[in-house]
Amino acid sequence: MKSGLISYKKVLAVIFTFFVSQLHANENEKIEILNAEFKIDFMSMHTWRGFATSKSPTIEPSFEITRNNSTSGIWLAHSLDGNYSELDLYFKYSLKSFSFAIYDYYCPPSYRESDEITNFDKYSTNHTIELDAAFNATQNFPISILVATMVYGDDKNSETNENRYSTYFQFSYSTTIDNNNINLALGFNAFESYYGDKFGVVNASIGIARTLKAFKSKEIPLQAAIITNPLANSIFLKFGFTL
Repeated sequence: MKSGLISYKKVLAVIFTFFVSQLHANENEKIEILNAEFKIDFMSMHTWRGFATSKSPTIEPSFEITRNNSTSGIWLAHSLDGNYSELDLYFKYSLKSFSFAIYDYYCPPSYRESDEITNFDKYSTNHTIELDAAFNATQNFPISILVATMVYGDDKNSETNENRYSTYFQFSYSTTIDNNNINLALGFNAFESYYGDKFGVVNASIGIARTLKAFKSKEIPLQAAIITNPLANSIFLKFGFTL
């Protein structure tokens, strides 16, 4: 357990070092290869891979730095009713049409205890570490493919208290019709895990996004989606906008 914790802390240290290095890149590098983006999404609810983590409206700020093929980011969410909070860190590396990422999902019951965020104990942590591998759609093959596996943390078998290695597969397709971006997704649970008690479809969704001109020089991105989870027999409608 300790060796796994030490290895994970080393990974976080590498991500943090890279993040800081982007901020200290020289001016020429900033102009050529450094891109930083901050945005805030306002959503009617929050869903993730076919599940509703908050049925109350959420505020979701994010900050991302990209340099060459590497991206580091932080994503947060908080529901207006106070029942859902999340803070995620991630590092992604892209290689041609492929990308590889590590995520630290942190969903605490509260932020009242100052030591919650630093607790990486195998059996009590609220962090979940996930490794992702993805093929990004190309002109010749317009389907994106994602494989994501939880490898450490808050993803336990209730009987053995050991990691379940929950794995999610997703196929997605995007197109544009009359300035509307249409996104289709089909996600599967691989085996009994976080996503369900058997193999099956957990995320069948269709989303639409477009920009609305609010002022002469200001455009506001809008989005809406219908998400169904056949394995859990549930359906959600959500919408939101970005500033």
